[in-house]
Amino acid sequence: MNSKGAISFKGIVWTAAVLFLVVGGIIVGMKHKASKSSTNTKASASQSGTPEGGTVSVPVPSNFTAPTGPVTAVFYDAGAHGWHAVQGGAGSYMQYDGTTGLKYKTTASKDASGGYTVTVPDDICGDVILPQGAPPPAPKVVEVTLLGPDGQPLAGVAPFKFDLKCDVYRLKATIQANPDHLLADGIAASTVTANFSVTGPAKFINAQRIPRSQTPIILTTPLGLMEVNFNTSLGVLSPSPSNVKTDLSGNASVSVSSADAGIAKVMAQASGVGDAQVNVHFMPKITAVKEDFVEPNSPTNYQISTIPANPKDLTIDWQFLPAPGNTCGSLTGPATGLGLSKNGFFHGPQDGYADGCPVPWEMASQMKVTVTDKDGDSDTKTFTARGFEGQGFVNLP
Repeated sequence: MNSKGAISFKGIVWTAAVLFLVVGGIIVGMKHKASKSSTNTKASASQSGTPEGGTVSVPVPSNFTAPTGPVTAVFYDAGAHGWHAVQGGAGSYMQYDGTTGLKYKTTASKDASGGYTVTVPDDICGDVILPQGAPPPAPKVVEVTLLGPDGQPLAGVAPFKFDLKCDVYRLKATIQANPDHLLADGIAASTVTANFSVTGPAKFINAQRIPRSQTPIILTTPLGLMEVNFNTSLGVLSPSPSNVKTDLSGNASVSVSSADAGIAKVMAQASGVGDAQVNVHFMPKITAVKEDFVEPNSPTNYQISTIPANPKDLTIDWQFLPAPGNTCGSLTGPATGLGLSKNGFFHGPQDGYADGCPVPWEMASQMKVTVTDKDGDSDTKTFTARGFEGQGFVNLP
């Protein structure tokens, strides 16, 4: 990226069948799709003013006496040349030129009003490349000075300024995650891919400048070998640091994993181009349960294992689902709580059940547990109330 905030790619190069990108002096090829502007009229916004190849009328005083020799028009651009189309080798490309104070010369012609008409020369424009959603900037102002046969400014004719209309190219950034829901186990990873492309009128075909009389071709092409920075609000990115260059399709990818449940907001940023963000949901899961019976007849203690391994940020709900035929027993702990990975079932004895709850009925009863992360994603498991006693942690499907 240059100091004036231009986007951080060196240029776009294309021929009739292949689009090229010039980065650091290296030309690389990429396929492109082209369409007539009549089918894509919103592809590039428009500036006001006079375009390259257009004419500008330079007024002269009423008492002006024209010289007998040729008159030359000198166009002066005080600002940086900017992005412009360049022909080179087998292709042509757009390249940023920071040179200021450039001058361009053309022949001036006498017009019917007594003044002079001049044609705006090719390649005077600095093509406008806009981040997505940005409006076109004010047009560049160019000054025209008329010189006589002696090479000196025409006496009495003041320099004339006009707005220069240049082509506008739109930049677009998109992003997606695959998968966008996965386990928060610190192992499972989502591949996050950002794509960057630019859309605007082509300038050359087969190394030949497109005639102005031809309907413009609107070209959408990826931005290859451009550096993209990724960051995430949750989890870990790989590679790290996550500064990744786009490939020839305009794609840059990283992977993200997390040992904590929640939503990771992953953002891809290309300096001066734009950014895009996608949410990746790292889901909680109940993986196993341990049941321990406390002699002589109560309680059965439960402990669940979860993803993430530390359930401190999970809301855990417990529910006893009694089998038909009896009303007996109760939870030993609260029915819900943050990080509540342990609970128990009291078997009695209690009123009406002097020897405790009937064992066959307890074996037919179930426990239902739900874990929910801070973003509302959850997992629910239902398991036997006593069938896993003494077996250590039993994996749950």
